[in-house]
Formats: sequence, structure tokens, C-alpha cells
Amino acid sequence: MRIPLKLVMEPGYQSYDCTGCGDCCRGRFAIVISQEDRDRIVEQKWDEKELGLGGKPLFTPQGDGFKLAHREDGSCVFLQPDAKCRIHALHGEAAKPLACRLYPFTFVPTGNNVRVDVRFDCPATAGNLGRPITAHKSDLQVLVKTAVPPDALTAEPPPLYGKVRMTWDQLARVTQAFERVLLDVSLDITRRVGACVNLVDVLREAQIGDVSAKDLPEFLDDAASHVQEAAVHDSLDRTAPNGTHLAAFRQLLNVYGRIDTVGEKPRMIRRLNTVFRMLAGKGIIPPLRDGLPNVTFADVENARGIPSGPAAQAIERYLHVHLTSMGFFGQTFYNRDYLDGMSALLLTYPLICWFARVFAISEGLETPDVGCVERAIMIVDHQHGITPLLNLPSERARTNYLCERSVLRSLVVWYGS
Repeated sequence: MRIPLKLVMEPGYQSYDCTGCGDCCRGRFAIVISQEDRDRIVEQKWDEKELGLGGKPLFTPQGDGFKLAHREDGSCVFLQPDAKCRIHALHGEAAKPLACRLYPFTFVPTGNNVRVDVRFDCPATAGNLGRPITAHKSDLQVLVKTAVPPDALTAEPPPLYGKVRMTWDQLARVTQAFERVLLDVSLDITRRVGACVNLVDVLREAQIGDVSAKDLPEFLDDAASHVQEAAVHDSLDRTAPNGTHLAAFRQLLNVYGRIDTVGEKPRMIRRLNTVFRMLAGKGIIPPLRDGLPNVTFADVENARGIPSGPAAQAIERYLHVHLTSMGFFGQTFYNRDYLDGMSALLLTYPLICWFARVFAISEGLETPDVGCVERAIMIVDHQHGITPLLNLPSERARTNYLCERSVLRSLVVWYGS
């Protein structure tokens, strides 16, 4: 395989090291394995070892291949009582399946570069625990040779929007413009996200496809300056989104809030009841997932202030990592074009704020603290770009509807202030 010319890892202030919590091994993921993974595990002769596997099969069919088997509670068959992996304990990390070795990192091919993204449904990532992610670069450089197929490096970049196309380098320059706005710490986090929403609109309306490659940097600098200046004077008038917008938003919350354990039997009656209660938006919020506190819809709608301090920094890290990885569009995000994917990424802000409010209310906090925000980020990122539900025509249409500039801006301000 042709080795990528550059493995891009930004930003350096995001940290991660495995804390051994075992959350990723408790049925939240189906671990699809390659034939090489399967052969290696078979060669380890687990059927000859007395290690509490109880004669359970090690693999189950998954499409044309296999995935690791799970117990009735959804946990991986190789998970030990101490939350450690049996394969890792006896044979070392290199003996584990590629998917297990790679998590929470993902690779995003962008021409001759491969960018590194990080999943925030891992508690260590959400909590920014461990070494800077750049400390993992040498290990990831080894994994990328196996994880990224050669044809992925020659794939054409997705459109910026519609029929407007750019090179990977030009899309990276557009990304830098959004990064500049997102990291403008002279503004609070809600105004920064709102400015990014406005920048999406500017790029759609300005016929950027007619801008020459030579003039593109200056054009993007001017566009970023324009939305930043407007954000300084943004009064953030907190006007409730209309009923149709709120109903659509609550239905999207239902998709992001659910968690399906591997092997779990469908609970259709409960799911249907949750759909209707979320649509109505009255009384106690239904249990979108186990462990979500019992609070009322009305309480969540009350103003809670703009996230600040460590809480705002956690949201900034989340958005910044996904922004610079460029994994928010194209093949890594339902084949969405750049600006559609950007809008969907910005839509995670009101989603995160909503869940953070739920936790804050249950703890008697006036404003969500960093712990509330980190738990909310874990919920949202577990589904964003991952669940096939968000790629259904109905959910794509719902996301498009909520990402219209006026609607998205109203949600950003309503739940972010």
C-alpha cells in the first residue's frame, strides 16, 4: 500500500489515553473484524483455555463477514470482570482486532493526507484525559497502513455544495476560515457558533464557485471578518423557535438520545411511546436512554445562560477536533457535501446544550457545568455520523430542515443562552 504523505493530527490541546473503563466493550459497538483478525484470534486457541468463556462462540455473522460475539448483557465475550480485554491481557495490544486498537481514533483520507478524528463517546476523550493526541502519532502511523485502503487516497473531494467543487487543499482553506471564527475567544461560544452558521450562509450566497483559486484566501478572510464583526454586535435575542421547529428538534433529540446495545431485543412499544411524547413536548421527558434524569420539558426550555469557562472549552474542543479532521462531510458523514455537513456539525451545539441542561436541572445547577456538558457530548457524538438512522431519507430531510439558517440560528441562541 502507498503510505500517506502526511498524517494530520490537530489540535494538540485535545488529549486521550485509555483509562480502562471498559465502556466501549459493553455492547455499545458491534466490533466487525477482518479475516486477518479472525485468523489471529483462532490461532490464539481460546477453545483450549479455561478462562471463563463458558464455551461461548467467539464470532457471529455480520453481513459477508464476522463480528466479535457478545454476551446476553451485550458485553464483548472477551471482556473480563475487571473491565480488561482477555486478548490484550494475554497477548498484548497488537493481538486485538484493528477496530479495538484504533478506537477512539478514526482516519479521514483527504487526498494525499490522512487526517485523524477522535470519537467523543469515549469518557477519556470527552474528559480530555491523558496525553495530547499527538503523542499517539507513531502508533497511528502504523495502523493507518492497514485501516485506509489505497483507493481512499485517490477519491475525489465531495462538493462544497451543489455542483460547486474544490480541491482538497481549497476545502482545507475553507476549514481554516471556520476554525478562525470558532476559536475567536473574544466572543462567547454561542456567538462563535452563530457566526459559523452565518459563514455557511455567506459561502452559499456569495457564488464562491466563481472565485479564482488565487483570490480564494482573501475572499475567505473577508468572509470570516464579516461574520466575526457581526457577531460582536449580535444581541442574541432569545426568541423561542416555532412549534414546528421545536417538534422536529425534539424528534432529532430522540434519535441522538437513544442507545442500542448489541443483541438487545427491540422495545417497539417503548420506542413508539417515546416518539409521541417527544412530539408533544409536555410533562416529563421520556427515558430516551437508561440513566437520563427525569426532568420536565418546560424546565429545559428556560434560559440557562451561555456556557462559559471549562464548559465552553469542552464544546470548543469537540467542535474544533471534528472541524480540523474534516470528517464532518463526504464518505465519513453520509456522503453529505461540505456545507451540509458543516451545518449538521453546528446543529450538535443546541443538541449538546439541551442534554447538558437536563443533567444540570437534575443536579440543581443554574447553568450546566463541564461535567454536564461532557456527558451531553458523549451522548450526541455516539450517534453523530455513526448511526444509520440519521441517513434515512426522513432523518436527512429533518436535519436539512433544522439546518436552514434561520432555524439553526434560533436553536443555537435558544438553547445556548
